[in-house]
Amino acid sequence: MKITIIGNGTMGGLIKDALLKKHVFAKADLFFIGRDDTKTPDANIYLFAVKPQDFIEASKRLKGVKGKILISIMAGVPTAKISKILPGNKIVRSMPNLGAKTFDSMTTWMAKGNLTPMEKKMIKTILSSFGEELEVKNDDMIDKSTAISGSGPGFMYFIADSLTKQAVKFGFAKDDAQKLIKQMFTGTINTWNSSDATAAELQKKVTSKKGTTEAGINSFKKNKLPTVLSRGLNAAYKRAKQLSK
Repeated sequence: MKITIIGNGTMGGLIKDALLKKHVFAKADLFFIGRDDTKTPDANIYLFAVKPQDFIEASKRLKGVKGKILISIMAGVPTAKISKILPGNKIVRSMPNLGAKTFDSMTTWMAKGNLTPMEKKMIKTILSSFGEELEVKNDDMIDKSTAISGSGPGFMYFIADSLTKQAVKFGFAKDDAQKLIKQMFTGTINTWNSSDATAAELQKKVTSKKGTTEAGINSFKKNKLPTVLSRGLNAAYKRAKQLSK
């Protein structure tokens, strides 16, 4: 089994490193090509790691190719478009996120064209080499996951920045404020990962009656923070749908 990664940018490089580090492919069976490479090595699997606007040009490399597995990590490029430009292949559309930098991506994916059990196992192995993977049913679910886990790191950084700024207003030095927030996030996620409880259940465990956490949560609810977050996710989803057209 051989794979050719088309697009030698940051994400393509991260995926290449993950596949080699996790021994998914031997070095001799993995090809990594960019815009300036004139040849496209033959492979069983081609992974498009190019910008969406560069797909049409990049697809010319595979003109006439049939019976291959084409994996896309391009945002806003639906399976129908890939299938129309490169017919006769099995299409896998995926949406990783920033966590791929530390092999902690949350990648959702779907397939157009029946994958054999062995092919599906290979897709899962490829995507899980740089984090967790989750198969979804259709393009719409990819767009929804783009709004949640794809854009999610940006939302978390936005929230973290707001918390950091408030810590500075409280009188903490900026470096100390960042240390407080980073470790709080780290401890919170590690605790959640080590538990079978839901976020809501864990929140209740740390919310003492008439305590500081309850006071803050009541303020969040009064100011409709859940509604604000829901509107933000819907705005991201709407934009993902627009990009897919």
